[in-house]
Amino acid sequence: MTPMAIDINDTRGLHAAQLTRDALRNMGKPIAAANVVVLGASYREDVGDTRYSGSEILIRKLSEMGAEINIHDPYVEHWWEFEQQDTFPAPGQSKARFFRNQEKLKSVSVQHDLKKVLVDADAVVLAVRHEAYMKLIPDQLIKNIGRPAAIIDCFGILNDAAIGRYFELGCEVKGLGRGHIQRIKECVRKSKKL
Repeated sequence: MTPMAIDINDTRGLHAAQLTRDALRNMGKPIAAANVVVLGASYREDVGDTRYSGSEILIRKLSEMGAEINIHDPYVEHWWEFEQQDTFPAPGQSKARFFRNQEKLKSVSVQHDLKKVLVDADAVVLAVRHEAYMKLIPDQLIKNIGRPAAIIDCFGILNDAAIGRYFELGCEVKGLGRGHIQRIKECVRKSKKL
């Protein structure tokens, strides 16, 4: 049981990247060159430690797929796993060795101004349950972006009402372990027809 749980945790980021690609595709936008904003860099909520962060695998896979990555985290100043990927944690030991297109991640920086990083996002990935992200209001988020976007929930941050509202606003929503999202989408579509 334990090895299977470790495998699931280690591959969450890969699955979240696939969900991002699928959500963008549903909106008619390829992931290549899409502006993807990842909300959360740390390994857990409300801390600034990026060691063992699930967001690292997510970002590496999105970069491999050709996405343009922007990162926001209110607690993280530097993400050494990217900035120093040639030598951190040791020469030749970076997770970058498992992915293509990783060079541009050396210049990635973690932003602290949420409104600024959201402008013109094609997709927003809720990757860490930081308190600030738990309080996001769909209408305000979409207003900050400037248009409907793909919203990907990696940790059950969105309740059903928020998911429904994103669909009403023209967004596409996907979530890890959230199989009922399609039913919410269908309910919103039916209510619009009435």
